Amino acid sequence: MQAGLELFGTTGYARSSIRAVSAAASLNSRYFYESFTSREDLLYAVYQRIVTDIFTRAAEAVRSEQTLEAQARAGLRAGWIAVTEDQRKARIVAIEVVGVSERLETLRRQTRHALAQLTADEALKLAGGLPLRLDPVIVTRFLMGGVVELLADWVSGDLHTSTDEVVEHFTTLFTASAYAALAPGTG
Repeated sequence: MQAGLELFGTTGYARSSIRAVSAAASLNSRYFYESFTSREDLLYAVYQRIVTDIFTRAAEAVRSEQTLEAQARAGLRAGWIAVTEDQRKARIVAIEVVGVSERLETLRRQTRHALAQLTADEALKLAGGLPLRLDPVIVTRFLMGGVVELLADWVSGDLHTSTDEVVEHFTTLFTASAYAALAPGTG
């Protein structure tokens, strides 16, 4: 797993052979096949480990917050830091898993949807049954897609903004979207 993180996160998935992964792990290639059936299986497992960490950190950060804005800020900060504290993780999440296979695309989509659902569920709890004019799932899926695209810009060196600035932008957008989802006269 560490060798996969290292090579996929630096050299890239397309340029990382099983032989190279095995060499980086100081193992004979036959040992690779004891754990994985293919290079894609390893990428899948590495990606799952990264996104599990993002989910865990974001969920833990949100738990202690009471307001929508504080929850948004805490969860978004925890998630952004979890993926950007190691450039290799960010590259795998935003770039290397894209277009590899239908299986990975399904996992990517399911991951984005699950993060969006987690966010929508928190917003719905805070809305306390008030009538909505926008579907929070659609709104959060839209916003999560933007987060992933911004992460790709960060990995590519096209975003020169501090974590604090990114988190404040995300917080403002997620919070404003949550309030905009409420029916007129309820927010």
